[in-house]
Amino acid sequence: LIATKSQPLYKDTDAQSTVLPNISYEAEHFYLRFPEIGYRILPKQSVHNISVGLSYESAGLDPDDSNDTNIQLLDDRDASIMAFASYRLGPITTKIAQDVSGTHDGYYAQISTGYPIQMAAWRVIPSIAYRYMDDKMSNHLFGVSQTESNRTGGAIDAYKSDTVSFIRYGVRGIYPVSQHINLMVGLSHTHYADKILKSPIVEDNTVSSLFAAVTLRF
Repeated sequence: LIATKSQPLYKDTDAQSTVLPNISYEAEHFYLRFPEIGYRILPKQSVHNISVGLSYESAGLDPDDSNDTNIQLLDDRDASIMAFASYRLGPITTKIAQDVSGTHDGYYAQISTGYPIQMAAWRVIPSIAYRYMDDKMSNHLFGVSQTESNRTGGAIDAYKSDTVSFIRYGVRGIYPVSQHINLMVGLSHTHYADKILKSPIVEDNTVSSLFAAVTLRF
């Protein structure tokens, strides 16, 4: 069971809070780890590995979440299904993913790393990730079509987003309550390239998120 709270990225949008169940499954090759389902070519404990699969990429903006009546007139930014391939070498993972749902037909490339540190009973995992999104994917998240602009009577200008990148820093801690129950808390901070501030629907280029979870392992 996971609870999250995130600062808004878009204009006149409140902080988002979510509580949801999350089920994951790990085998030597196949895994289900929301938002991903994948298959590892080598056993999971291998020093390096190649994985392929599908991931669920949540939408950036639900216009109904905004307090701005003009933003509420914009189209929904639907979630997408991405086909991905990744390569892991020790703690470093590279990944490329392509939209296969027809939502935006864009792609992203990412490199990330994280390393667990044992601190008394706690297992602390700092991490960092860099992601590059092509113009199709970033335009889906931050662009405004001329049709949408016309719908607002020109109150929101049409805008076509260029390629965008971000860096995400995070840390999470895992505390074992028992052999099968863990508590987990975490914090992440995402910093987008300044260029997204040119979008008429974006308020800030940084997002901070907190999460807490209780996990049952069997």
